[in-house]
Amino acid sequence: MSRPGPGAPPVVACLPAWNAERFIERTLASLAAQTYPNLEILVSDDASIDRTPEICARFAAADRRFRLLRQPRRRGWIGNVNQLLAAADGKYLFFAFHDDPLQPAYVARLVDALESNPRAVLAFSDVEIDHGGAERPVWRYTELDGVAERLERGRRLLRRAGHWWIPNRGLFRAEAARRVGGMRVHPGGEFQADWPWLLHLALLGEFVRVPEPLVRKTFRPGALHLTWRGTPRQWLGAGLACARVVLRAPLRPAERWALAASGAKYLWWHLNRWLARRRSRGIP
Repeated sequence: MSRPGPGAPPVVACLPAWNAERFIERTLASLAAQTYPNLEILVSDDASIDRTPEICARFAAADRRFRLLRQPRRRGWIGNVNQLLAAADGKYLFFAFHDDPLQPAYVARLVDALESNPRAVLAFSDVEIDHGGAERPVWRYTELDGVAERLERGRRLLRRAGHWWIPNRGLFRAEAARRVGGMRVHPGGEFQADWPWLLHLALLGEFVRVPEPLVRKTFRPGALHLTWRGTPRQWLGAGLACARVVLRAPLRPAERWALAASGAKYLWWHLNRWLARRRSRGIP
């Protein structure tokens, strides 16, 4: 096991787990293989009814960097994430999703990116996509590359161009996460809860992209995001959560109105798209 290196800022991996016995072991192994010398791996099992807690406990017994929290009752994805954020004690944090393994240099490369840019609150990498086939394309989110102005960062995240969710697989400053206050369930439930989360972070500081595929995103049947249907109620709830971020952010009135207009335009476009799909299927 690696020992903390002199001057290496503490990093905490926050892994929310639930009924993941079929795939979590390779993710835990990828965390154990990280080359960064000052890493804690904090796993929170959300009252799983399979072997997930036993698998996590085995890693914790073998490697003191691992710490396992066991929730006495099901909290849901957002509740479990917030338990991890409250328990994590480090300069930098990241979400380690239970079915997305990491390259060994993931933490080291992203820490370097944040340490090199004090204006940045989040560093992320490109993502290798695993659909279960032989080909694994690399997806990139370049919309925020070099964008130093907060209003423009907010506009670009609100319009959700490209693979906007990729930065949520990145490393962020714990101080920024405390200012955001964790993730929140909105009137549409947990649907797209990382959208207002990332928007809030983008209004606090820059995002830095490391142009290497350091994360493998696994698309598998039964994944949580596949259960979200994207109804108007869910989209409106996510949009209202973004509006809450904009209203509470330290912005000038003109900036606030500009961001509100960008968000409303996107939601109107999405609602019309949803209605068009229903009409094409003959649904009134």
